[in-house]
Amino acid sequence: MNEVIKNLVERRSIKKYKSDMVPDDLIDEVLKAGTYAPSGMNRQSPIIIAITNKEVRDKLSKLNAKIMGVDTDPFYGAPVVIVVLADKTVPTYIYDGSLVMENMMLAASSLGLGSCWIHRAKRRV
Repeated sequence: MNEVIKNLVERRSIKKYKSDMVPDDLIDEVLKAGTYAPSGMNRQSPIIIAITNKEVRDKLSKLNAKIMGVDTDPFYGAPVVIVVLADKTVPTYIYDGSLVMENMMLAASSLGLGSCWIHRAKRRV
């Protein structure tokens, strides 16, 4: 089977992570894949933020848990959280942001990393 098709078929959402920090070069590869996602009219408007600082990651987790009304980690213990921001003034912002996330999840899988789309962390401004 073609490696790209194999990655598409075998990628799974992961909801339990090791606490080990992901090496910077692997994070960079995942982020790079996100920047190469297609976007409406090639605007490339989504912003990608990788949160690798444990204190910031834990604070974001607590804020999300509070919004959800739970006291568990909504990021399932992942040591890295990647946030994708999409500009609502761009008509294709939902699709553009979604394509960025899919590219990154496929890249993570191809690099032996787990990932999971956490849609509930969405905020409309």
